[in-house]
Amino acid sequence: MKISVNNLSIKYDGHSLFENVSFDVQCGQTVCIDGPSGCGKSSLLRAMLGFVRPQQGTISIGEEPVDDKSVWSLRHKIAYVTQEPDLGQQAVLDRIRQPFEYKANAHLSWNETTVHEWFDRFNLPKKLLSKQTTDLSGGEKQRIAIIIALLLDRPVLLLDEPTSALDKQSKRILKDVLAETQKTIVLISHEDILTDIADATVQLAEGEGGRHA
Repeated sequence: MKISVNNLSIKYDGHSLFENVSFDVQCGQTVCIDGPSGCGKSSLLRAMLGFVRPQQGTISIGEEPVDDKSVWSLRHKIAYVTQEPDLGQQAVLDRIRQPFEYKANAHLSWNETTVHEWFDRFNLPKKLLSKQTTDLSGGEKQRIAIIIALLLDRPVLLLDEPTSALDKQSKRILKDVLAETQKTIVLISHEDILTDIADATVQLAEGEGGRHA
């Protein structure tokens, strides 16, 4: 599913985060967003979800503009993982299963065996499934949030600093998983292990437009 960002400008509290940013992410491509802290990288992802309203410009996902009319249906096509995932307070397995109980995901079938397979892939012990989400480490929360996003099997994947709490082995595993997927991916990262698999990098500078690399 293609994503197009055209002449996008976002402000926060009267301060310009970035201006006139334009880039395309073709179906199945991975694009990395990089830039200094405070330049609006996370706001850009949230604008794709309709959570942040730009002052100028447009975002289209699958040729459909992100606006008040389309945002609800478009969110069902996007899986989003924040830098510090909030998994609530419940058993890990219950938290993973929770999205499958929503009407929006009624077309998906719940398969606990697949959960176990992803735990093996991300080197997570199965005993975590019975633990409380509040007892997880930051790296465990990140990997479980990524697993939930992959289980939802949506065509667009948005990842905000997905390796910030991961060790070297987990970073390599995530790199391999993302390299194998056919999804359209926009990720925020400055780490070579992820930027190396990106088809393009958009460099944001505070108050300025994005530059392609």
